[in-house]
Amino acid sequence: MNEPWISNTGMAGGILGSIMGILGGVVGTLAGVLAPKGKAKRLVMGVEIFAVVLSFTLLIIGITAYLSGQPRNVWYCFGYPGLLCLVIFGIGVPVTLKRYRDAELRKAMSEDLTLGRNVEEKEISDE
Repeated sequence: MNEPWISNTGMAGGILGSIMGILGGVVGTLAGVLAPKGKAKRLVMGVEIFAVVLSFTLLIIGITAYLSGQPRNVWYCFGYPGLLCLVIFGIGVPVTLKRYRDAELRKAMSEDLTLGRNVEEKEISDE
């Protein structure tokens, strides 16, 4: 068995879990507040894609640790948060994109209704 990469896996796992939890809170807040309004799409999707990439990186580190013969607590402290967050954030990306599409559709429908009303008012005033 190889020398463990880290000696205090409990602290490393706690720090990684806290970082991913805070990132999840930020993503959820941004997406929940801004996506239904159709605002700041690049910011929200950028943070969400960053979270997916970070989760994937942690999972790859965990798999690499497992394949290189690291003790269970070393690969587990990287692989578990990586896998869990990859699933959670991965599910969140299409949901957030759907919220933005719905907001764009509502905006387009509102503009169509407003334009239709203005045309009707102009026709009535012309008579």
